[in-house]
Amino acid sequence: MEVVVQRRDILKLAGTAAFTGVMQGCDRLVVIEPRIDFGLDPITPNDQFYKYSFGPKPDLDVTTHQTVIAHEDEELARFDLSFLESLQLMDKEHTLECIGTNPRVQRIGNAVWGGLPLIDVLDALGVSVPAGAVGLRLVGADTYHAGIPIEDLLQGPVWLVWRMNGEPLPFLHGAPARLLVPGRYGMKNLKWLTEIAFVDEAHRSYWTTRGWSEPAPYLPNTLIVNPLDGVAVVPSESIRFVGTAFAGEDPVVSVEVSVDGGPWQAASLDYAPGPAIWALWSWDWTPQPGSHTVQVRCTTASGAASVEEPGGTDPFQGYDGSMQITVLA
Repeated sequence: MEVVVQRRDILKLAGTAAFTGVMQGCDRLVVIEPRIDFGLDPITPNDQFYKYSFGPKPDLDVTTHQTVIAHEDEELARFDLSFLESLQLMDKEHTLECIGTNPRVQRIGNAVWGGLPLIDVLDALGVSVPAGAVGLRLVGADTYHAGIPIEDLLQGPVWLVWRMNGEPLPFLHGAPARLLVPGRYGMKNLKWLTEIAFVDEAHRSYWTTRGWSEPAPYLPNTLIVNPLDGVAVVPSESIRFVGTAFAGEDPVVSVEVSVDGGPWQAASLDYAPGPAIWALWSWDWTPQPGSHTVQVRCTTASGAASVEEPGGTDPFQGYDGSMQITVLA
């Protein structure tokens, strides 16, 4: 079943229980999973890494599946997993986040991927960038499709990966191979690739036709992973808050916390290695009796910051908010 939800309805429902119910009831929209407590380890285990798919998982054999390289509709080359495994791969630590992430649906994870810049794979296949190409059309075996500008290939660079945290790429994460597109939400990082085509006119992505951002650049956002909203704690006993902050290629350099609208206080950045990798933060607090609101915000190296509105600005552009929860002491 394909359910089309109008933009105005999403904006009304976002962040509510009704929104979660709508999303759970359809095959071709984000399927909401319970939030996973991944322990805030710097590297997310494969079985705890979030999964998002356009629709039902495709029926393919990872050992024989082939990906076609094309210019428009003209095939230039093709490759399979055995070809990729013949190459000398490199490791790349890289965070992925779903554009549908919000305080209630935290879909973000960080892994060490094994692969190569896509331009190097194309070179190994003897494929050059055609004159006049302005972008790539990416198509998955689940029929999902998206477009990215040619600059992502040449300058990003886009990576093609076939290993994840030292293991073969799991099927639900896109085996035999998937893309990592720096600076852009997960909707551009295609899985189960069947076609990578150079195009002479920009390709309009599947989700763009349904109101979501076409360029889909990561926006600064800050999430509280633990404790949960509405948690009851013991007054006058210390409690530790932990969470994530991320802005794609613009590394997070600070996270701050405010209690009950008071002054912003610096949190500890426990892991913040640089561009394209999340920042993990923590903050210890001893609550006094009563109900309190706790909010977090982040700032990046460029000076960008998550907005102070806890719900963010526009969910169709990605979550850019500073999450807030209630704590009862």
